[in-house]
Amino acid sequence: MTRTQAERRASTQAKVLDATVEALVAVGYAGTSTTEVCRRAGVSQGALFRYWPTKGELLADAAAHLLGRVTTAYEAAFAERTGGVGAREALESLWATYRQPDLQAAVELYVAARTDADLAAALARIEPAHRANLQRIAGRVIDPALVALPGFASFVELALAAVQGASIGAAVVDNSHDVILDTLESLLLQG
Repeated sequence: MTRTQAERRASTQAKVLDATVEALVAVGYAGTSTTEVCRRAGVSQGALFRYWPTKGELLADAAAHLLGRVTTAYEAAFAERTGGVGAREALESLWATYRQPDLQAAVELYVAARTDADLAAALARIEPAHRANLQRIAGRVIDPALVALPGFASFVELALAAVQGASIGAAVVDNSHDVILDTLESLLLQG
């Protein structure tokens, strides 16, 4: 059966995005060159640049690809639960998610964007939809009584920022995430 041009294009793009994520996890931002991605994907530089004119755009799309997988898995973990989960369980799961090598690779991109204007601009393109998706997921998986609390959306943003920051620090220093999660849970429950 002959594949259509659209199917071949989608297959190539998926291979390149998967290879980019794989490279980010294995060798980090500094080691993820387009040459390395092409080697891992088994495609030419021309094929890569046909779809991503800049490395920043490739990395941002790889981040979106990865973040989509991670958020889908986070939501699926709670899919069978009726009535939503408590704050502590959601926070513990968020912490575990941020400690996964795949997500740490995505976080590394956000840190690198501080000094890479092309990457920062490309990530800024995907970030609003990602944040909206995170808010939607929080509203679906967390206990509706907690979701109804005033400032819940702000709490979600605070929790994401705190856990993300703590996960970056945990790569260097074994910090106590329990203190952070206790504080976040307390803040939410105080309303």
